[in-house]
Amino acid sequence: MKDKVMELSQKFSRSIVKPVMFMAVMGTVLAIAVLLQLSFMPAFVKDLGDLLKAMMNAMLNNLSVIFCVGLAGTLAKKKKVDAAILGLIVFIVFLAANNEWLTMHKMLAKAGAAGLYGTGQNLVLGFQVVDMNVFLGLILGCLTGYVYNKFSEKEFIDVFRVYGGPRLAFIIMIPTALVFAVAACYVWPVVNGWISALSGLIKSSGLFGLFIYSFGNKVLIPLGLHHLLWMPFCFTPIGGTATIGGQAVSGAANIFYAEMGQAGSIAALDSSIRFCTFGFVKVFGSLGVVLAMIKTAKPKNKAAVKGMLLPALFVSMIAGITEPIDFTFLFVSPLLWVVHSVYAGISEVILYALGARTYMLYGLLDDVISNSVFSPSVTKFYLVIIVGLIMTGVWYVTFVFLIQKLKIMTPGRRDDFGNDAEENAVLAVPDGAEEADTPQAKGGEISSPKNAELMIQGLGGQENIVSVTNCFTRLRCEVRDESKIDGQVLKSANQKGVVVKAKTVQIIIGMQVEDLKEEICSRLNFE
Repeated sequence: MKDKVMELSQKFSRSIVKPVMFMAVMGTVLAIAVLLQLSFMPAFVKDLGDLLKAMMNAMLNNLSVIFCVGLAGTLAKKKKVDAAILGLIVFIVFLAANNEWLTMHKMLAKAGAAGLYGTGQNLVLGFQVVDMNVFLGLILGCLTGYVYNKFSEKEFIDVFRVYGGPRLAFIIMIPTALVFAVAACYVWPVVNGWISALSGLIKSSGLFGLFIYSFGNKVLIPLGLHHLLWMPFCFTPIGGTATIGGQAVSGAANIFYAEMGQAGSIAALDSSIRFCTFGFVKVFGSLGVVLAMIKTAKPKNKAAVKGMLLPALFVSMIAGITEPIDFTFLFVSPLLWVVHSVYAGISEVILYALGARTYMLYGLLDDVISNSVFSPSVTKFYLVIIVGLIMTGVWYVTFVFLIQKLKIMTPGRRDDFGNDAEENAVLAVPDGAEEADTPQAKGGEISSPKNAELMIQGLGGQENIVSVTNCFTRLRCEVRDESKIDGQVLKSANQKGVVVKAKTVQIIIGMQVEDLKEEICSRLNFE
């Protein structure tokens, strides 16, 4: 049961990443749009800013349907396009059913001076429905994905064939969406009360609650479950609700994006911004850790260690992708990982306690552009720099001390560093998995045909692979028989680490993971 829950959690976690990845682009473009609207800009530039802002706000105001379609498509094992189309259809028919039920039973709320704010209802794609916010898309997306995987491959014969396959999944989702739409009218107001209470509890827990949130965000990365923590806080009412420009906005990141559109009239950012600062560790924590590992490497290995770690540091600081660094020491020393996570939590608590209200979700590129919209007196970005430099020193000194004192074999500490498989390719293979000798070696492009073939071979061959997906930096695969996993072949492939948990395999790749996934899926004839 525990393994099943973990498997489902990881499946949802990796699926939710796909639509979330587009949020970073939205935030950056929205920031650029606001900058283009500054008073000294020419009229045509301001007009361009207005257009971009309107486009990004349209996306921000319709996250629910985006999550529904995205989840339905990513959860589907085959024919993902059909699943995404079904997700959109289900979302629309739910809205129609929910609105019709409210209308039939005279349950439609009357708009007041503030519109529908506070009534528990909202306009979604033109339908007045029960306000479930992003949760509607999450629930419908998961339901659609589950039903689609269960029934989309069942076919009928002869004249009834048109009702088989993905259409059968649609047929089943019609009554499912109807029942859910009716139930939501009565159940969701109660659930909404619970969510508000939970949000209030988190807010009242103060700095301790912020530490737990920040610590969990980092320490859960090896399990791939950190998305289950930060995503609800950033994009659902759990992270708070605020009225910006006369409209109710829920979720810490959504609130910040809405505030960007009202930057000229914002004197102070909403307190929910504290849930959007976990990018601090991606910049300053990564810097301290990398400098410590270079310092503690043996002199003869320093050049090789720099060549391995500095590109990963650049990616972490600029784009916010930390896995290439994290997995160089995570499995070598869980103690270092816990310390790293504790410092991440402490740093964010210090920042908030000092009054910093700086948006830091991803990397420096996004951080600088987004925060430049506001006055330094609003974000207090200078506090981030001061605390960041101090904490970089703390990370550095602590890691150097622990690595040397406990003789931890981080990159470059072994005499044979650089021979055979790279030292940062940590492989956790289950008992019974094959580790036959293989003549292949690492090298070449990550998404090369040779590397894709090694991955397929290491996962037990085409017949053993059930599905292949990816998140920001990891290839996530499901296999039929974990005993067929060939550890040595996977180690010889171009990757930065492999974690095997039952029939789920995570292969840490980096920013080229999407290209590699496409190459593998093409060879497996997966859609």
